[in-house]
Amino acid sequence: MKDILLYGSIIFNVLTNISFKYSALNDAIPTKKWGYLALGLVFGLINSVLFTEALKTIQMQVASAIFFSLTIVGLSLSAYFIFGEAFTTRQVVGIAVIIGGVVLVSLK
Repeated sequence: MKDILLYGSIIFNVLTNISFKYSALNDAIPTKKWGYLALGLVFGLINSVLFTEALKTIQMQVASAIFFSLTIVGLSLSAYFIFGEAFTTRQVVGIAVIIGGVVLVSLK
């Protein structure tokens, strides 16, 4: 259960940032801009609640390392697949290093 809360918070953190990006891209359409912003804030609230609950059973340094690292991976993949942003070989190597670090931090 504790892992579900942590990974759920990561997913909602990525969704928060995706919503904010859509909000920024819809500057010319105020209803979309503010709708995506509001959606991002709701996702951010859910993210905060889930992460706080995860901290009850996971050490803060472990939870934070996993949370921030996998958020970066999720945002990089989202930027590439959803928004068509460039993805370099260096970024792919960086993501592999991050995932390796998460595995090492997660080992008991």
